[in-house]
Amino acid sequence: MGIIKVVVLGDTEVGKTSFTSRWTRGTFPDPSLLRTTVGASFDTVKIRTPNRGECVLSIWDFGGQERFIETLKGMIRGAKIGLFFFDVTRMSSLENLYRYWVPTAEKYGPFNLAKGDGKRFILVGNKIDLTPGSLHEIEREMGEFCSKFGTYSALVSAKTGIGMQQLDLHFREIVDSVSGTA
Repeated sequence: MGIIKVVVLGDTEVGKTSFTSRWTRGTFPDPSLLRTTVGASFDTVKIRTPNRGECVLSIWDFGGQERFIETLKGMIRGAKIGLFFFDVTRMSSLENLYRYWVPTAEKYGPFNLAKGDGKRFILVGNKIDLTPGSLHEIEREMGEFCSKFGTYSALVSAKTGIGMQQLDLHFREIVDSVSGTA
């Protein structure tokens, strides 16, 4: 059974920690206990994929504050897969992926998105439960990001669980695709 390091990157308060809790434990954290991640948090989950079999994901959730970049430098080393997170109710968080988080992943991690490493990432638009009406414009902007960097995408609600199953299936495919590099 192999261990695959996963990084979760994005601005503060876009729902990275809530997502990680929903994904690894199947529950949304008590809102009264939610606090902004300071530095980084770490979690693990065992998964089974069709080609790789059972493996452990070592999930590193990086606090979104730029002042913790030194923490990120060490955390991102050895990562094989990543999630770029943004809040669909705050589109500036998607812009910050372009401006800050993609360059950070490339500078400090083993990723070169221009040379195909985007296929090891999923762009995750979180908090769709808070968006009234159509997600068409959000999906269009996500499509532009995915075209530019070669990533996959998913719309989810960490709170309600909407979209989590589809994201999980996509993620297992990515784990299988990096099996030779883990």
